[in-house]
Amino acid sequence: MSAAATTARRTDLDLLRIAVCFAVILAHALLIFAEEPRYHVKAAEAWWPATLGYEAMRIATLAIFFVLAGWSAVASLRRRAAGRYLQDRVARVLVPLFAGILLLGPVIKWIELQQGRDLRIGGFRLVPPPDYGFLEFLPRYLTRLNLMTWSHLWFLAYLFLISVALLPLLLWLARRPPGAAVWPRLPGRALAYAPALGLGLLLAAGGGYWPFLPNLVQDWPNLGYFAALFALGGVLCAWPGLETRLRAEAWGLLALALVGLALVALGFAGRHPPRQSALLAWLGEATMPVYVLHHVPVLALGVLVLPLGWSPAGAVLAITVGATLASVLAYRLLVWPWGVPRWLVGMGPRTPSSAPSVFKVAEAMSIGPIHPQRSET
Repeated sequence: MSAAATTARRTDLDLLRIAVCFAVILAHALLIFAEEPRYHVKAAEAWWPATLGYEAMRIATLAIFFVLAGWSAVASLRRRAAGRYLQDRVARVLVPLFAGILLLGPVIKWIELQQGRDLRIGGFRLVPPPDYGFLEFLPRYLTRLNLMTWSHLWFLAYLFLISVALLPLLLWLARRPPGAAVWPRLPGRALAYAPALGLGLLLAAGGGYWPFLPNLVQDWPNLGYFAALFALGGVLCAWPGLETRLRAEAWGLLALALVGLALVALGFAGRHPPRQSALLAWLGEATMPVYVLHHVPVLALGVLVLPLGWSPAGAVLAITVGATLASVLAYRLLVWPWGVPRWLVGMGPRTPSSAPSVFKVAEAMSIGPIHPQRSET
């Protein structure tokens, strides 16, 4: 694969970003009904399909997110200097993190406290709901660290730290000759299975995932595991031969799904990349903003749906569909057209080549290939 080819827009990676972003919304809807107690809104009784579905999606989506981020980091460093890369990480990761804490965090924390729950760095506790209104709560949230929450945006904090800590490795990968092997070649199919087995052993040895509390204080096993996934994404970008082997062994990797699901996804997506279109590019660009925005509608819909007494399956479906539509519409109407909101969610200025309105889906789907754009997390 030539250096020019690696900078072209990868429609298969866009498709993965879109699928994983939707899966995160579904996972948070399932979490309302899952056994895991540490969440902002919880149903009175757990539903075992939600527990299984949430845990499976958490394992899969987090792995894919970090692998894709590592791939994008190496692709980015092939086009820019290390200093510019670090500036980009601040703009695309730290700014959305702090904007989310200050703008979305108060709503999330208020919903949480109204449910009689209080999630903090050390876990959660049951508390009496506040006897004052949101406008009175808002200045307390902004002036008390123990009330502030990063909620689902912990991912951005981890991503920034890993992006900076692994910069020497990323630079080494980015400067290697295109296609050069990163580690000694393994015989036959072993090359495809080695990363999955290695990641599984790392996770098991560190005792990560259960219980899962991403607080950067007591979560070193998971931080190390996510860093390994991020590094693997960089290796995949620098060494296309490994990705080619993943495509060939996608069905075999499926047997190792719980250990190597991120590699399974890359393998299958690479086998059948979708046709490049304006709609796909627009949705691919929307994944980070939608990820930042989605938690408020998920929680708000959870609070509205739970008292209705619907079945767990019906409630999860309603929350997932409603939160997805609300998040995409909020992105389209409140973020996509405007400079400051774009900056707050880590996006650059809107360009003339940006995709058309999502209200014109049929028109967007009929548009032919567009000029390749960079694809970054």
